[in-house]
Amino acid sequence: MTLAMFFLSINDIIYKYMSFNFPVWEAVFFRALSGVIISCILVYISGLRSLKTSKPIRHFVRAFSAVGCVVFYVFGIKYLLLSENIAIAHSAPIIAALLAVPVLGEKIGMQRTLAILVGFIGVIIIIKPGTDLFNLNSLLPLASALFMASVYLTTRSLMSTESSVSIVFYYSISLLLTSVIFFPHNFIMPDIFNLVCAMCLGIMGSAGHFFMSKAAKYADVAVTSPFEYTSFIFVGFMAYIFYNEVPNFSIIIGVLLIFFASIYIAYREQGKKISN
Repeated sequence: MTLAMFFLSINDIIYKYMSFNFPVWEAVFFRALSGVIISCILVYISGLRSLKTSKPIRHFVRAFSAVGCVVFYVFGIKYLLLSENIAIAHSAPIIAALLAVPVLGEKIGMQRTLAILVGFIGVIIIIKPGTDLFNLNSLLPLASALFMASVYLTTRSLMSTESSVSIVFYYSISLLLTSVIFFPHNFIMPDIFNLVCAMCLGIMGSAGHFFMSKAAKYADVAVTSPFEYTSFIFVGFMAYIFYNEVPNFSIIIGVLLIFFASIYIAYREQGKKISN
């Protein structure tokens, strides 16, 4: 999970750079194109049998949920601080815990309900609705988190039978199809340096999703969740180095609330599994 967060953090830095000079959908297109190339290489190494699935509908839902997550997240990177964007997007486990009630029929007790409320208070502190500091663009990573929650719920049912290669492959194909549909009319042909940066999006992104799915396959969510928040360290450090971004006090407080709420929910879920 730490490796996954490291690669995805590099992706965030590249996306931010690309957003200064190119349309967002162009960056998404190159991310998808290079991701498909990487996925095909993984399929070649693993064999076509790695794409065999008994759950095509869940793959479809998971893949396009991941597409929605990435698209809204990248648009958030363009308009928000990297630390602000990633903090709001990391409310996904909290949203997933809430959606598990109607979608999976799970029951949540008082303690988990309080943890969900604490997490959303953290989001509100960062977004600041009703104040002059509120920005509609702050809702972009929140939309990303909503789609990511769907990814969590579908991945939970996929990893028991599906390969990590198939998850990366079907997601990459779905992202490419979507980026072609929304291909920008103001496409800018990148030079060699920018083309290398653009193609690195797929390499870093595919590596991140691959290691994330491996983490979900071999370890419980209660074990991997704390390491997911290493992304704050990676992104915070790199954002400061490359873009001189420093998170304000409200972002730090919001991050802490989201972090503790998410970790508590993960451990409550693990405890419930053990008791069952």
